[in-house]
Amino acid sequence: MLTASRKKLFMTISCLVLVYLSWGSCYISVKFALESFPPFLLCGMRMTLAGGILYLATWLYGERTRPTLADCRQCFILAFFMVLISSGFLCKGQESVPSGVAGMFAGMVPIWMVLGAWLFLHEARPRKLQCIGLAGGTFGILLLSLNQGVSGLTSWWGPVFLLLGTLGWVTGSFYSKVHAGETKLSVMRVSALLMFIGGLQSLLTAAVLGERTVLSAVTPESWIALAALVLFSGIVAYTSYFWLLMNTRTEVAVSFEYVNPVIGVFLGWLIGGEQIGMVVFTACVCIVGSVFFVVAGHRD
Repeated sequence: MLTASRKKLFMTISCLVLVYLSWGSCYISVKFALESFPPFLLCGMRMTLAGGILYLATWLYGERTRPTLADCRQCFILAFFMVLISSGFLCKGQESVPSGVAGMFAGMVPIWMVLGAWLFLHEARPRKLQCIGLAGGTFGILLLSLNQGVSGLTSWWGPVFLLLGTLGWVTGSFYSKVHAGETKLSVMRVSALLMFIGGLQSLLTAAVLGERTVLSAVTPESWIALAALVLFSGIVAYTSYFWLLMNTRTEVAVSFEYVNPVIGVFLGWLIGGEQIGMVVFTACVCIVGSVFFVVAGHRD
């Protein structure tokens, strides 16, 4: 039989692989889904479906603990930051930003996590290597933004939405880490409520903005992409991420950001027909390399 430490190691590795593959491929899935669905409507459909399916699965699995008012309030706050702001703004940003470039913007999450932990959670001040990483990552983002035509950007608003989306994810992650012990619900049920409530928030936003689509005009590629977003980027990835966030160090939980930009750029080139020029390649090296500096500095 496996010891407790080996079971945790197995779970950690399994969850990391699932998160890497699921969220690394979400950018190309969003790209194809946006061909038929507007951004916040896409986010709302994706998250309400994923949350509803996962909640039903927890009930069938035997979990009968009902969420309290405090649980619902906590999930409402998490959903606002980690679904409406993070996923909704990701979809909005990708209207004018290639999928690979969007993945690189998301790769800045570990840097914001380190800065946020210092500024708001009173953790250690960023060290010299981490400051180098922050400068490198910022340079990569500026390089993309100042070379819109070369990097495939068609609007200044795209990078703004992507940046706000990453900050929303960081805010929600810190809130989750601080308040994780305040609920008796399982990780899967918290993930289900978070996605379902966030999906409703996104659908409401879509209604306010007047977003709509004609289902008969949705392409097969968009349906497949939506299904992938629901199953992998929704159910599998959120559940795995919250398990990592509550059972491992923060830098381990966010280590998927090492891999996501590379997977995003590769799939954008392989499937989406996106070009990888010198500007995009240089920015990718700067952003991915900056994350290594940030984490290396944390361990010194």
